Amino acid sequence: MYFVNFVYRALLLTKSSSLESFSLVIANKYDVFLLNTWICNILIRDIKNLCIVTQSEMSFSAHASHSLFNSRLLEELVLKTMHSFAIRVTESVVQFEHLKLLKLSGILFSLDFNSKHLTLSLPVLKVFETLNCTWLNAKRITLKVPLLESVIITQDTKPPSYVKPHCAFEFSASHLKEFSYCGCGYISHYFKLLDTSSAHNASLNITVNQCPINRDPETEVRAFLLLKQFSQVKYLKFEGCQVLAQSKVASLPLFGMLSELELGLVSGEVLLGLLLKSPVLKTLLFEGISNFDKELLNSAAVPECLTSTLQVVKFHKLHGCEHELCLAKFVMENGLVLERMSFFLASHCLGKSKIMEEFKAKLFSFKKGFSFAIVEFSYDD
Repeated sequence: MYFVNFVYRALLLTKSSSLESFSLVIANKYDVFLLNTWICNILIRDIKNLCIVTQSEMSFSAHASHSLFNSRLLEELVLKTMHSFAIRVTESVVQFEHLKLLKLSGILFSLDFNSKHLTLSLPVLKVFETLNCTWLNAKRITLKVPLLESVIITQDTKPPSYVKPHCAFEFSASHLKEFSYCGCGYISHYFKLLDTSSAHNASLNITVNQCPINRDPETEVRAFLLLKQFSQVKYLKFEGCQVLAQSKVASLPLFGMLSELELGLVSGEVLLGLLLKSPVLKTLLFEGISNFDKELLNSAAVPECLTSTLQVVKFHKLHGCEHELCLAKFVMENGLVLERMSFFLASHCLGKSKIMEEFKAKLFSFKKGFSFAIVEFSYDD
């Protein structure tokens, strides 16, 4: 009761018709009617910055939902829950004219209109972040966000079985700087840039943490389409390259502005395919090389970046295997402008092992395409 009385007193004693900011953090379970009463009371005060965090399940009443979507002065909105936070959407177009930051976690939006196409008009939004959010009954969500700079979408849990995973997200943006997606073994939605030039010089971060079961069969297609739309990025981080077949990589457009490429565990075929698509690459980092056909390197075309722009290569999780040595040889012989090659051993016990001594001896015996470069060995943290 102490907390309930405190909130009531705070709202009662705050007589102003407008509030700069209000944060409500609910650690215990309270009556939903009570929570909605508080939220409605907050929203009618022309709030600018609103943060609601709850540890238990909750749902907005029709009145609370209406009040939220009519809060025209909101500049920052943060809604988070550890479980489920249900909000009903009754109009196909939702507009927040002043909203600059939107962070949503665990929210279940239920679209209650016939078209199944929701348009979010957010003319000054700069940051859009979601974590494990669900868009029930939605086929397409269009975000009109001309000033959007950062998109961070995380889906590390599977949505409920009654949610169809075919919803498409469309972004109408002009100044995108960062797009990040992290999913547990799958990509939850189709993502589309209505203007691909909006990602000019942006950064793309894709993480698809592989799960041994329940993999989404459409993940490869969705990853391919996502990469295809961001062909003008300057930085690309892709963990989970295993979801892409080499044939898909070959169908990608050139990444004509990509200067830094960071990969997780990757096959030699996919790595080579990505290098062939990155003519101006300067820095390459990868977390490990899975086994591949060594004959591939003997017949492969040398990527343009190796002979003209690639300066830094970082091999992580090195085990001293033969296929790793073959790839290192290929880079050393063809890296004409290479300045630094860094090898990070997978474990400290490899440091003085016979395997690593032989690896180093063979490595330094290879012909080198560069005139001078630092070749160093250390350990992964």
